[in-house]
Amino acid sequence: MHKSIFKLIFIFGLLLSQLGMSQDKDDGKTWYTAFGETFDRAPDSLYQQLRDADSFKDKAFFIEEIANIHIELGNTDSIIYYGKLLEDENSNIQAEGVIDNLYLSKAYRIIGKGKMLQGLFDEAMKYYLKGLEITKITNSPYLYFTHSLGLASVYINKEEFEKATPLLDNAIESSKNSYFTGLAKKYYGDVYYLKRDIAKSAPYYKAALADLELSPDKKIALDIKLNLGTMDVVQKKLDESLVLFEEVKNTAHEKKYYDLYVEAVLRIGDVYKRKKDYHNAQIILSVAHINSVQWDRLGLEKKIIQNLVDLYRDQEDYENAYALMTQYVNVSSRIVQEQKSKEIKELEIQYQTLQKEKEISSLQEEQLLKESEIKRQKTIKYAILIGFLVLLIPVTALFIVYYQKLQAQSQLNTQQDELNTQKVSSLIREQELKLVKASVEAQDEERTRIARELHDSIGGNLAAIKLQMNNLNNNADSSAIITQIDDTYQQVREISHNLIPSKFSQNAFTTLISEYINKLDKSSDQDIVFMPYPEEKINALDESIQVEVFNIIQELVTNTLKYAKAKNVEIHLNIHNNSLQLLFEDNGIGFDQSKTPTGIGLQNIKSRLDKLNAELNIDSSINHGTAVTIEIPL
Repeated sequence: MHKSIFKLIFIFGLLLSQLGMSQDKDDGKTWYTAFGETFDRAPDSLYQQLRDADSFKDKAFFIEEIANIHIELGNTDSIIYYGKLLEDENSNIQAEGVIDNLYLSKAYRIIGKGKMLQGLFDEAMKYYLKGLEITKITNSPYLYFTHSLGLASVYINKEEFEKATPLLDNAIESSKNSYFTGLAKKYYGDVYYLKRDIAKSAPYYKAALADLELSPDKKIALDIKLNLGTMDVVQKKLDESLVLFEEVKNTAHEKKYYDLYVEAVLRIGDVYKRKKDYHNAQIILSVAHINSVQWDRLGLEKKIIQNLVDLYRDQEDYENAYALMTQYVNVSSRIVQEQKSKEIKELEIQYQTLQKEKEISSLQEEQLLKESEIKRQKTIKYAILIGFLVLLIPVTALFIVYYQKLQAQSQLNTQQDELNTQKVSSLIREQELKLVKASVEAQDEERTRIARELHDSIGGNLAAIKLQMNNLNNNADSSAIITQIDDTYQQVREISHNLIPSKFSQNAFTTLISEYINKLDKSSDQDIVFMPYPEEKINALDESIQVEVFNIIQELVTNTLKYAKAKNVEIHLNIHNNSLQLLFEDNGIGFDQSKTPTGIGLQNIKSRLDKLNAELNIDSSINHGTAVTIEIPL
């Protein structure tokens, strides 16, 4: 019944969004509102004007106009594409001997913004630093402070606040533009907001709003109001926070700022959930879910689904929570696949850029060769006139000897590097052998103990029973034999129980995992979340499966803490269609599966899964985290 209600809400919202309508209001607030048709590109006239442009400056103007529209819409791929296009156009005129640092600086501004929106902070830093290198404050204050504050935002996102503050102070003191002073104050507010210092953060945000009042960029002011509303929530001023979030939602809806609209809706839903008003929270989150599906914004959809899952779990509506969790897994998989396709596209763009650079380099080499030929001819003439050719021979001989020495030294360095690599590999193999040997010795010791138990206790009892059976006649009392058989049975039972850890037989399985996660959560900087469903069925699993799954989770968490540099880790454990499904996901640095060798930890996991006839799937790529999916048939 819950599923049918959810589907009706979904279809009803889709119809409203297609018609661009709004329904009745609740407490003066419009809930059933969708954007309807979305606009993810600039007007067609701009693209036509770009195609018709002949001069470099005309092309650069239209490229920048289109890029700015995509920056406002938040289309990261398009932002980076047009930034690279402007950089390529600038490279073409440089090949003709013309240098225009102004447009090159604009290209770096656009690319840096795109990388920031993608969360690639080190890449963004590179372009902002390149922009500062070629842009002086006297040439273009606008571009100078744009790159400077862009660099400050990178440091803030990386929580390197001490590097950001000099840049912010410089903008506040030196810039005469209220937009840049307001932006710098906003970033100061972000610094204290991230430090959870509300008393210092709020005044900076309010000062920034005053400076940004006349700015055409309304997204910054809306972002500030979101943070002010969040601080009101922390201080339990729920009604005040709703006023700010409603203002952001309505303005974002009017301006078609998809990301801010959804963020405001999520925070409104959180406020209603805190007020135990689940009805309104469910309605507004469901409408936001509809919008994210219609826009095909997977990242926003994932956030909304997680909030809906939490809402249904708070209401103990586990059926709808589980249905949405299945959708959450599918969306996560789609995000990983799209990230891979984006990386392939970026590699194609890099290849095309490299080809163009080679063409430019070839032209420059031809020009250098011509100049070199002229100089060479002049040198020969002068050498003949003054007899310098006699001195050229010994100099050449010295050069050859020196070159040979350099070659020999280079070969020695190469050989030394190879020896060092071999030594490191040898040490790693030796360490792995020690670990394997220790594991084998432990297994042998356990086998010896079990064999001793079987031989000394059970074997002795069985021998005694056999002797008594041989001497048994029809009138003999069999009670002694029965007693001894009972003792033997109890000894076998004790040995079997000793082979399974007692904590799994004495505690609920999900409780053991939760306690393990809580200990790690308190002792590390990572935020680790464990979500089992349904807990009753998971706790009823066979103890042997519980032991293997617990060890696999331990191995995955250990690898993540050691190598992934992740801030967030999510562990989902579900039973569905007579199989146990484990989803382990982190937002760490990821790894290239084609280049990274299989370590002992992963080998242990695969060995355990082979015993259970389970399937293992790993999705990971550089800077995009890791997702491990395991399915165990029951």
